[in-house]
Amino acid sequence: MDIPDWVRWAFCVFAAVQLILLYRDVRLLRRAEPGRRTDPWLAVADDAVGVVLSVGLALGSLGVLVGAGPVLLAIGACRGIRALLARRASKPAPAADGGAVPAGE
Repeated sequence: MDIPDWVRWAFCVFAAVQLILLYRDVRLLRRAEPGRRTDPWLAVADDAVGVVLSVGLALGSLGVLVGAGPVLLAIGACRGIRALLARRASKPAPAADGGAVPAGE
């Protein structure tokens, strides 16, 4: 795959930023409570695969893109599903006394 040199350097910079984010996420993972570790693990996995993808593209490897792309999509889907379920769980239940009263009561 023929990638221009300036794009390769951009991928190297992006990989360095991903490494910083990976370090931050690992620190957050270590401080997380045992019952709340799924989201930090997904963040660590996302940044780790991002580093691999960035370095692979900087080196011009199309195989890394083919291998890491679906993994990134799966991690993003898991994060999206978890966010959707968290929003649904945080909605307040309708009040029991605010509904319509059946006839005859």
